[in-house]
Amino acid sequence: MGCSQDGVHAPPVSGISGNEQVGAWSVALSGGYEDDIDVGYAFTFTGSGGRDLKGTKAAPKNLRTAPQSSHQTFTAFNAALKRSVETKKPVRVIRGFKGHSCFAPREGYRYDGLYIITNAWQDVGESGFKVCKFSFIRMAGQVSPFP
Repeated sequence: MGCSQDGVHAPPVSGISGNEQVGAWSVALSGGYEDDIDVGYAFTFTGSGGRDLKGTKAAPKNLRTAPQSSHQTFTAFNAALKRSVETKKPVRVIRGFKGHSCFAPREGYRYDGLYIITNAWQDVGESGFKVCKFSFIRMAGQVSPFP
């Protein structure tokens, strides 16, 4: 929520901020998808969608933990990321403590710098559904956020 209030990453819950016309402004890495790969200076990010988020009061579903239940497509936020491949404009990256990576902060969220999205493709994810994948590379000349 603090990232949203501070204007670093606008959506309070979604991991992607941007639109199809301009591209992505920021992404938050918070361990939401089992298909993400993180090596610090570069990572593969799984797009959004493909999860049944409808729940009931008795059985609510959680955006972060609902299982993949359908294919992702290059629409909405995924289209914003794909547009950023074309524009080559930098995207802000925020890493959250829930990430499954040794590069994630121990607590809270951390601004990690500017990255370029170099590639977008679809692949079959661990759950058997098509997922949108994006390759991010950290721009040179930035102070490292890693210890």
